[in-house]
Amino acid sequence: MSLQDGSGKLVASSTSSSITTLDHIIQQTNFTPNFIKIDTDGFDFKVLRGARATISAFMPILYFEWSLSHLLEQGESPTSIFPMLRDLGYEKLVIFDNFGDLLCVLDSTDGLNLSLLMGYTNTSKQIHYYDVLAIHRASSFCLQEYLRIYASGA
Repeated sequence: MSLQDGSGKLVASSTSSSITTLDHIIQQTNFTPNFIKIDTDGFDFKVLRGARATISAFMPILYFEWSLSHLLEQGESPTSIFPMLRDLGYEKLVIFDNFGDLLCVLDSTDGLNLSLLMGYTNTSKQIHYYDVLAIHRASSFCLQEYLRIYASGA
């Protein structure tokens, strides 16, 4: 592991490590998640894919980092996870910049605007990644109420 700017990063080495999926952990513990936060510097899509059964069964709110440079380092297409999320019932995406400011709410099928946002991080001097809050269509989370409270500054 390499530490840089307050963040840890896995790097290639001769030491082996075991890796497991979130689905396996949930299955072993019988835990019922209602919120899953992922910040794994480029491995976020892999974690989400390894949690597919958990996400499908429990429909938790998902919060993950979306970084062009980290995803490309992992050989990931920057928008490849969104069709899977849509198939699993995640329709609304609340997008925050790397300062935690709410930027927009997009539909998970809005590939054009997702691509434009990701492309912007490639040229921006300030926005380096986004955080995405993905909400399942059956969630009791009230997005409109959240947006109202956020806008009021309360």
